[in-house]
Order: sequence, then C-alpha cells, then structure tokens
Amino acid sequence: MPRRRAWLVGAAVGSAGLSTTVPLPLYVAYAARGGYGAGALALAFGCYALTHMLSSPFLGPLPDRIGRRPVVLVGMVLAGCSTLVLALEPSVPGLALARMFQGLAMGCITAAGATWAAELAGGSPEAARRGAAVVAVGTAGGFGLGGLATMLALLWYPGDMLPFTFPLHLAVLALLAWPVALLPETLAAPRGARLRLPAFPRGTLATTLAIVPAWGVTGTLLTAVPAALAAQGYPGAGPWTACAMMLTGAGLQLLLRRVTPRRSVLAGLGCLCVGAGLVFWGTAFGLLWPLPLGAVLTGAATYGLVYLGGLAAAAEAAGPERARATAGYFVVAHLGFGGVPALVGLAMDHFGRGAALLGLWLALVATALVLALAIRRRWA
Repeated sequence: MPRRRAWLVGAAVGSAGLSTTVPLPLYVAYAARGGYGAGALALAFGCYALTHMLSSPFLGPLPDRIGRRPVVLVGMVLAGCSTLVLALEPSVPGLALARMFQGLAMGCITAAGATWAAELAGGSPEAARRGAAVVAVGTAGGFGLGGLATMLALLWYPGDMLPFTFPLHLAVLALLAWPVALLPETLAAPRGARLRLPAFPRGTLATTLAIVPAWGVTGTLLTAVPAALAAQGYPGAGPWTACAMMLTGAGLQLLLRRVTPRRSVLAGLGCLCVGAGLVFWGTAFGLLWPLPLGAVLTGAATYGLVYLGGLAAAAEAAGPERARATAGYFVVAHLGFGGVPALVGLAMDHFGRGAALLGLWLALVATALVLALAIRRRWA
C-alpha cells in the first residue's frame, strides 16, 4: 500500500508534466498562424523558465506551510489551465500564457511531490530515494510521452489545431485528481520559512553551470530547430527529433544513476558537443539523417548525464541545505532553458539559421572545454 501511494503521486507529477509537451508539435503551427518568427516563438517558450525562476522562492516552502496534498492538487489544476488555454487560443500569445501556467504547475508539483511520495512510502532513507525516483520517472515520462502522443494524433489528423490529446490530457488530470485527493496528508503542522532562497554549495560552481549549455541546447531543439526545419519543408522532423531526445533522456535516467556526479557531468559535456553538432548540422543544411543520432546523444547528455550529475553534486555538497541547493540548481538550469533558445531564435531571425546554429555550437564547445577543465582541476 505505501509503495502504491507513492506511485500515485508519481502519476500526478507525470500528468502535470504532460502539459509541457502535449502542445510541442504545434509550436511551429502557432508561429506560422500569426506570422511570428523563431525569436517570438522562443520568447513565448521562455515564459515557462522565467515564471519558474521568479516563483520558486515562494512555491518551494508551500508544502511545509499548507501541506503536500493541496500543493500537488493546485499544480494539477494549473497544468489543466495550460492545456485549456491552448485549446481555446492556439497562438503564440496563447502559448506564452500557457507556458506561465506550466511554470507555476511544475513549481508546485515538483516542490511537493518528492517529499510527499517519500513520506507516504515510510519516511526512511530508502523511502526518500524511492520517492525521488518515482517523481523523476513521472516527470521524465510526462515530458517524453506528451509530444509523442500529439505527433501520433497529427499523423491521423494533419493540421488539426486541437488534437484529441488535449481533451485526453484534461480527462487524465480529472481522473487522477480524485484518488490523489484521498491520499493522507503527511504534514502534521506548518513549519519552515515563508521564503526559500536558492543556495549554491561551495565547490559545485562548474558542475552547476554545466546545466546552462545542456538545457540551453534542449530548449533550442524544442523551438528554433523545429522552426528552421519547417521553413525547409520538414514540419514533422523537429517535433520527432525533440521527442527522441526527451524519451532517450527519460530512459537513461534510470540506468545512469550510479555514475559518480563529476564523471557524469564530464561525459555529458563531451556527448552534448557531438549530439548538438549533429542536430545543428542537419538543421542548417536540411539533412534528416543526422537528426535521430544527434537527438539520442543530446538526450543522453542533457537529461541522463549532465542533469543527474550536476543535481547530485549540489545535493551531496549541501548537507542539510539540500532543498535550497536544489532550488539554486534549478534557477541556473532554467536560465539556460529560457535564455539560450531566446537568443538563438532572435539570432536566427536576423542572421539566418546557419550562422545562428554555428555560433551556438562554437559557444557550446568553448564553454564545455572551460567547464571540463574546471571540474578536472577541482577533482584533482
């Protein structure tokens, strides 16, 4: 029974994560419908990261103030609002508003989900690890499956601006809300501060900064790359590439947990340079064959190696300040996730896709070399 309750929390987290990728294959269609370029699309996409960063000091302590269950339920409602907005207003401005709802939803549900799952599973150190794993699988699964489901729906009904995955997502949220609401609350009494400011443990600067290029490339593969491929007559290639990246990352998260943090980040930086290079090369010259291999390598690098390694390094060095260190890590991560794609999209509108993607890859390689040297020096 305790394990089943923990997995139900993981399912709730996954259902909220679906909201972030269910509309992914329609991003380019939203931009084309309103005559927007890659820069405007990337800016709308970045509203998620900006909202998440600004709200994290307030949302982080909420589970310790009002309880785990209400925060998870609020996150599910906000995720539903995101899908509803795009169902009613399928456009770039609608996407910007929906991404704000998604940032709030994931801020709520990730803040409460891991703690609630661990406490429902028994509260022991083993239960804490199981709770974190359940939420990680739920998040990664939601991220990976949402876009894939909509891509399959669009194969049946091409050009549909309201695929059946939108009402299906709302139905999944509604069906899960009732059993989640029946789970016992594990917070006995309010505790903790009203704000949780991010912290950055000493000695983790390089492993933390590595997530900026990693998630920056991820955001670029979700926005600028599909827009560039669609402009060359391949509207489906970008979403399929993004789905392959996220599904690979989700699967490898379970296999790479035992790799030491610094080894994980170092391997991820090297893999990221190769994978991103293949994707950018294929995108710049309209070549489809490098995209699948590049997507797999990028997914392995970003979600399976750099993300897990950097987060583990921050958590290990933080001691009792683990929650604040995790918050700090995600602030840096979302800075890359929102800022890098916006810069690339604007550069693509002004200088062309080839110059913008080449510039990003050169900056990526230079940054990876500097970070790798810093990590190895610290390790030595």
